[in-house]
Amino acid sequence: SMETVEKKIAEVFPTVVVGYSNKDYLKTNSKLLELMEVEEFHGEQGVLHPLQTKDNHLERREDYRFFYDWIDKCLEDYRQEFKLMTEKLSVSLSWANKSSNQNEHRSHFHPNSWISGIYYITDNPTPTYFETPLPGKTGIVVQSGGMLSANIWQCPASTGELVLFPSWLEHFTEASTFSGKRMTISLNVMPKGITSPLGLIEHTY
Repeated sequence: SMETVEKKIAEVFPTVVVGYSNKDYLKTNSKLLELMEVEEFHGEQGVLHPLQTKDNHLERREDYRFFYDWIDKCLEDYRQEFKLMTEKLSVSLSWANKSSNQNEHRSHFHPNSWISGIYYITDNPTPTYFETPLPGKTGIVVQSGGMLSANIWQCPASTGELVLFPSWLEHFTEASTFSGKRMTISLNVMPKGITSPLGLIEHTY
């Protein structure tokens, strides 16, 4: 029989992904879908990439205020939950994505942003996958049936949910068979005001 060995397992450099559920999502999403009917989108229909709204500052618009008020509440909760040393978290860029079943959203991350978010408007047939930036750095691959070799994580988000994640985290969707459109809102978030006052790294955004 194998001798029991003592061990400690440390969580080192964890990446945190947070999901917020909108309890009024049916009302919110039907209002968002009405707005999407008249919103201008650009991009080529039928290519891999989803269509995106021409306006990439939906957060500045009065007609979307009801939605971004809720987003702001989530961001304030995030700021407090993680004891972030910044005065506020503020949406810096936000747009909607519309895709049909042949579309996939190739692996990408969001530059010039600290936290990014995805809000799911429609019944969500294609999940978002997150990909670690770390594997393959040494060129040695040892396959494993456990968590050590898992480099892609399927986010379990559903309709009416906002997912917040570090902007450096690569993510993608795959093409899948469904009818209708998949609609999401993407957002980028930056710290605002005096940030990181301890030590000599303070900056005012």
